[in-house]
Amino acid sequence: MLKKLHKIIGLSVCIIVIHLSITGIILMYPSTFKLLDTYYTNSYLYNLYGMFKASDVKVLESNDKDIGVIKSKLILSDMVLDTGNKDIIGILKINNLIYALKNNFLFLIEEGDFQLEVLKKEELPFSAKSIGISNEEVILKDVNNKYYIINKDLNFFLAPKNKDLNTQYSKSNLISTDKETADYFLFQVQGPGIQALRLLTDLHNGRFFGPLVMIIFSITSLAVIFLAISGTWISLNITLKRSAYKKRKHRRHN
Repeated sequence: MLKKLHKIIGLSVCIIVIHLSITGIILMYPSTFKLLDTYYTNSYLYNLYGMFKASDVKVLESNDKDIGVIKSKLILSDMVLDTGNKDIIGILKINNLIYALKNNFLFLIEEGDFQLEVLKKEELPFSAKSIGISNEEVILKDVNNKYYIINKDLNFFLAPKNKDLNTQYSKSNLISTDKETADYFLFQVQGPGIQALRLLTDLHNGRFFGPLVMIIFSITSLAVIFLAISGTWISLNITLKRSAYKKRKHRRHN
């Protein structure tokens, strides 16, 4: 019975054991297989790992492309600032000050020499849909097409009715960009891509395939332990039986 069970389990897990052995050998020599220097930028892998893609990168519509947005992250040169959970829907840059808009939050950010610093964060009592400028004043436009004037302290008030902001308001638009620019901002946020070492490690432990395969791999590991113990027991049992048989045979001849 034990031999039959040993054989069935061995045949069942042999493919997975081969997979684990091959990937394990490669992982033992990362430099030889260039796992540390190889990166993948495949869209499928980016989706699988929840990483950003070129289509997630937005820049200002103007010619100033040194500032970019990826979801909730603001990137300026080699400085990255994460503004939280919700995505940034608009930015306005005036000298070294940056206004970053989410639907109901407004950030005032200062560009320093080495970092981006949030000077102030204000929760809005209305849902804004865009940010822009009119006569050097920062303007917010809400979902009801009402305009609010914002000062440097992020205090706001409803624009007077005599102001014709429908024609004077210049919206700051975030648009998609070319691949080279997108790759530059992506590099600042998540590096050159998915490292081969990380990918192979996830292939080895089953994470790449999801929770179900990880469970199968765990069961396989237990099965290998069983095979080692049962194989040892079967071998010892055969050896002991042969030894006992030789002793009985020797006694008979004597």
